[in-house]
Amino acid sequence: MRAIRLPRVPRPVLRALVAVFVLVAVGAIVVTLSRLDWGVVAVLFTRRDPGQIALLLGGSLLTSMAGLSFGFLAWRVVLLESGPPVSEPRVVRIFFVGFLSKYVPGRVPGIIAITKVATANGVTFARLISTAALVMSLVLLSGFTVGLLAGVQMLGAQAAWLAGAAVLIVLVLVRPQIVTQGSALLLRLLRRPSAAKAVSVRGVRLAVAWQSLSWVVTGLHLWPLAIAMGAPPSRSLALCVGAFTLATTIGIASVIIPDGIGVREAVLAAALSLVLPAPAAAVVAVASRLVSTVGEILLGAVALGTAEYLIRRRPRGLSGVQALDGESAGV
Repeated sequence: MRAIRLPRVPRPVLRALVAVFVLVAVGAIVVTLSRLDWGVVAVLFTRRDPGQIALLLGGSLLTSMAGLSFGFLAWRVVLLESGPPVSEPRVVRIFFVGFLSKYVPGRVPGIIAITKVATANGVTFARLISTAALVMSLVLLSGFTVGLLAGVQMLGAQAAWLAGAAVLIVLVLVRPQIVTQGSALLLRLLRRPSAAKAVSVRGVRLAVAWQSLSWVVTGLHLWPLAIAMGAPPSRSLALCVGAFTLATTIGIASVIIPDGIGVREAVLAAALSLVLPAPAAAVVAVASRLVSTVGEILLGAVALGTAEYLIRRRPRGLSGVQALDGESAGV
């Protein structure tokens, strides 16, 4: 199967297109932030002392950003295992350009942007697609597993739920080839190219570990919000981790709904109603979307800014991967 190559564009035109895309992306992010329900922040501040609420909101935001960082590490493991070395700043650039592109309306501009950025930074389209397919498999698998294990209150404490979740993760850790072979089969069915180098057994296990940790930490951001609305801390901890993980995984699996909007909130509100009145549970679900979105944008902006600074300050005229850094610094 022939590799997909984007048409070569003159550098001045490319710079202009990059500038336009950045402006569109920034505008789309501003619109997204303006459409969030910021009124839930005022509701939270009516529940407790303002200082306590500020600490709870700050902890929730930082926890959400930390969880996303662990998810990036899972993606990084798979990308670096599937081909030649790529410098760390460029790995960050590729990931967060693709991640923030989801806010741009329509899928085509984002796909073009991430493909162009990846190829300009030493990652082929086939390698990018293979990484995405394998990581998505791990995201869904670990998401359902962590969601079932942590959200026992949601589904009942029957041994069947726990056994089923435990078997999934153990199977992947013992036989990681199942995931790599499954993602390769999916790419063949979709007639998409695959990376020339397969991810190692150790790489899959490490990616599973990072992604599972990402789910647990990200789910923890829901806990301070639930406490702010009056949920019992001890009873709501595991429920919050499981509810967020399961709700987000279901939202991701609902591919026809952008970012799982509505699906995630419905599952969260239903789960949180076990420890909160229904109106309070709905507030927490909406506040979770607000915190998650702000955290994604803040982390993406800081990570990309840092990566661009490190890439542009490197001396030119180096060999190997470093030479690539110098050649494509303007991309």
